[in-house]
Amino acid sequence: MNSPLEERFTAAIRSSWTVRNSQAAKQLSSGMIDAGTRGTVTGGGHLDDLAVLLEEIFIESGFPPQAIRRSNGVELPGFYRPTKKWDLVVIDDGILVAAIELKSQVGPSFGNNFNNRTEEAIGNAIDLRRAYEAGSLGTVPPWLGYVFLLEEAPRSTVPVRVAATPFQTDGAFSNTSYKERYQILCRRILSDGLYDAACFVTSTKDPASPIHQPDPALSFNALRSAIAARAAYIRELRERQG
Repeated sequence: MNSPLEERFTAAIRSSWTVRNSQAAKQLSSGMIDAGTRGTVTGGGHLDDLAVLLEEIFIESGFPPQAIRRSNGVELPGFYRPTKKWDLVVIDDGILVAAIELKSQVGPSFGNNFNNRTEEAIGNAIDLRRAYEAGSLGTVPPWLGYVFLLEEAPRSTVPVRVAATPFQTDGAFSNTSYKERYQILCRRILSDGLYDAACFVTSTKDPASPIHQPDPALSFNALRSAIAARAAYIRELRERQG
């Protein structure tokens, strides 16, 4: 049986489709229609329920509500650019406890969007970590989280070819779907230390359909455990500092 938090995570993922569909319907009724599927996301907020759930997890981990930011005050310094907005930021007593990015992708252009999302994920992490190294974020190393929701669709779940290059490509990507490539991305940004936690979840457009978490290491439970470990580290750090 799923825990209440797991059930809320499932509900938050499913609600993202409800919000997307509502935004598209509003644009259609107003006569303002974005190209492709863009109309389902230009209104924003489709992952708000997930952000609220993560906020509550940090509060339950011992951080005061005023330490968690979801819409205002989420800009953090960069190194290659002045600032970048994160989706959820936790700052307590001057310590950057956490910065989390919430991303999603729906069809039909899975190929182009995969490359864009990959570049964003890698670039955002490197930018913030270099800002820390340059002294812009205090003395406590930052903790970064990455949560990604992918639409399950024929174009995201069937193998696609790897483009030819003058050199041999990584065999891990051979005969893989975009769903599998996102798993590789999330595992590698985690194992390489770009992010301290990563969560990968998939779902169809049907809000009532089940969600899938194909990799236990990238599950919601793993994300919760990583947040708990970060909270324990911050508590220990404060105790050492007296």
